[in-house]
Amino acid sequence: MKRLFVYISCLAALMSCQTQSGNLSVDDMVASASKVVTYTTPADLMKTMESEEIFSVIDVRQSNEHYHGFIPGAVNIPRGSMEFNIGTEAFWEAEGLYVPQKEEMLFLYCKKGKRSTLAAQTLMQMGYKKVYVLEGGWKNWELTYPDFCDKNLEMLAGGPAKHDDGGGC
Repeated sequence: MKRLFVYISCLAALMSCQTQSGNLSVDDMVASASKVVTYTTPADLMKTMESEEIFSVIDVRQSNEHYHGFIPGAVNIPRGSMEFNIGTEAFWEAEGLYVPQKEEMLFLYCKKGKRSTLAAQTLMQMGYKKVYVLEGGWKNWELTYPDFCDKNLEMLAGGPAKHDDGGGC
């Protein structure tokens, strides 16, 4: 009887491990976030950029990825420091911009869309209401609008200073 109890206890412990969120793969996390975030096309983003709407475009890639090519007007906030910088006045002041309000439109992108999907979910959890992920990320934008891309040539040439990705730890 004691062996049966130990066996059932071990089986229950193993089964509970499989359902814990700590065992999700990155693809599982992206799939879960994809169910709650809103995606937009390059054409829809371009339409917004040409309008008089108030919005921000945020590149969640690492700084060294951003400098090689980005959407004009995009602010680089790597995903790993998003929570620390999105509402920080000092960060936005250094960018020459204002802190986005929670009701304003935020368009996020990364290389292909996975990091921006996770970042969008985080911003939604922080109370941002109009968060959009660019379908296919930077690669899709670059293919759709090859003449509407910027590069930071100064930073690519060794620039004056490293971009401060911030962060709280």
